[in-house]
Amino acid sequence: MRALKAFLILMGFFIAAGFAFLGYEVYIRITDPDRRAESAAPPPPSPGRVAETDLGLPEGARIGTVVPVGNRVVFSVQMPDGTGDRLYILDPRNGAVTATVTTAATLERPGAQ
Repeated sequence: MRALKAFLILMGFFIAAGFAFLGYEVYIRITDPDRRAESAAPPPPSPGRVAETDLGLPEGARIGTVVPVGNRVVFSVQMPDGTGDRLYILDPRNGAVTATVTTAATLERPGAQ
């Protein structure tokens, strides 16, 4: 009977510790939702320096619309010669491009006016 009581007390301790850990993780993620995403991003520039990001755009490409979305900046780039457009998602804190979406050029359908 003593072994059963000890086992139940130990299991109760593990359950309480598990709930405490889950509560801590929920609190951390609610107060800083980008905590895990920033660990893979490059470090921010040192104070007084400007982060530079090379997009590798061809000659004649133009930046179009710039829209802030949460803590990121989304901007469109119009490619030369109508070869399609690109959308870039930029983290302004460190200058890292986190995603790129490329659209194909629109093709004219035969018979369309």
